Amino acid sequence: MVWDYLVLAFRSIKHKSTRSYLTIVGILIGVAAIVALISMTQGLSESVAAEFEAAGTDTISVMSGAGMQGMMGGGTLDQDLVSDVESVRGVRTVEYFLMDMVEVEFRGETATTFVWGSSPGLLDEIPQFDIVEGRPLREMDSGNAVIGDTVYPEVFDSVVNMRDNLVIKEENYRVVGRLDRIGSPSDDQSVVITLDDAQDLFGKEDEISMMYVLVESGFDVSEVAQDIEDTLSDELDDDEFAVETMEQLLEAVNNILAMVQALFVGVASIALLVGGVGIMNTMYTSVLEKTREIGIMKAVGARNSNVLTVFMFESGLLGLAGGVLGVTLGLSIAKGVEYVVQQYFALDMLRVSLSPVLIIGALTFSFLLGTISGILPAKRAANMNPVDALRDE
Repeated sequence: MVWDYLVLAFRSIKHKSTRSYLTIVGILIGVAAIVALISMTQGLSESVAAEFEAAGTDTISVMSGAGMQGMMGGGTLDQDLVSDVESVRGVRTVEYFLMDMVEVEFRGETATTFVWGSSPGLLDEIPQFDIVEGRPLREMDSGNAVIGDTVYPEVFDSVVNMRDNLVIKEENYRVVGRLDRIGSPSDDQSVVITLDDAQDLFGKEDEISMMYVLVESGFDVSEVAQDIEDTLSDELDDDEFAVETMEQLLEAVNNILAMVQALFVGVASIALLVGGVGIMNTMYTSVLEKTREIGIMKAVGARNSNVLTVFMFESGLLGLAGGVLGVTLGLSIAKGVEYVVQQYFALDMLRVSLSPVLIIGALTFSFLLGTISGILPAKRAANMNPVDALRDE
C-alpha cells in the first residue's frame, strides 16, 4: 500500500518536473546552508577539543589581564611572580615565555612575525609543543632558535633548514629545531629563542607574557587554579591577570561556537521557511490541476484518507529530494572550505565533521517539513465533493 502511494507521488512530481525542480531548490538552499555550517562548526569544536586535550588537562594558563597587548610584552607579569606561582601547593612546574612581533630577516627577505622568548623547559614540558626536526632549546642556548612549522612558506618564500641563520634586530640566530604544526598562526609562524635573548632584544627585562602551570598528579586542577589566583591577588589587581584551566578555556570557546552556530542556523532557516511556502504553493497548484482526477479516485471508492495520503507523500517527497540534494551540496561546500583554509591559510583546526546524526537529521527534517507544508493542500483535496470535482473542466 505504501509503495503504491510512493509510485503515485513520484509520477506526479515527474509529470510537473520544472515546477518540482524550482520547489526543491528552496529546500535545497536551506538544508545545504545548515549542513555546511553545522558540519564546519562541529568539526572546529572537535579540533579545538583535541588541541586542548593535547595541551593537557593538568595545565593552567596564567595570562596578563591587558589582553593581546599584555601577551605582546606590555602586560603585568614578571619572573618574580613565577616564583610565587611555583610555591603554590600542587604546582609541579611553571614554564613561561615573552612574546612580541618583530622583523626577522632570512636570505634577504624581511618579514614581521611572532618571536617568543621561552623558559628552558617550555618546549620539553608543555605537550602541545612537539619538536619534529632537530632539538629543543636548552638553558645556555643563546644565539639559537626553533622555528614554527609554517615559517616557510607563510613567513618566508625560501625554505628554512636546520643550521640556517635568521637575523632578528641585527643579531644572528642559528636554527636548531622545528616545531610540529599546532594550528594557530601565532604558534606555527613563530620563531622561538631563549628568554634571556628575547628580553635583551625587546628591552623588557624580567617581563613575561604568559605562564603554563603543570599540576602534580592527584591534585584537583580547579583548586590549584584558585590557589594561584589567590596568591597573585596579593601582588596584582584582579584586572591585571587571568588564571584559567583548560576546561574553562574549552567551555568558553564552545560557548562562542554554539552562539555562532545558532546565529547562522537561524539565518539559514529563513531559506527553509521560504522552501516550505514554495512546497505549499506547488501542492495547491497540484490540487487544482488534479481536480477531475481526485473526483475519479473518489468515484471508484477512494476514501478521504487515501487522497490525503497521496498528496502528503507527494509533498514529503519534494522535501526529501531537496534534503538529499541539500546535504550533498552542503557537505561539498564544507569540504571545499576546509581544503581552501588548510591549503592556503595553513589553519588545520577547521575540519568538517561528517556526522551520521547530522545527515539523518537533515533528511528527516526536510521530509517532515515537506509533509507539514502539504497538509493544508492535501486536506483541501481530501475534502472535495466528488460530483463537483468531476464537473471540473
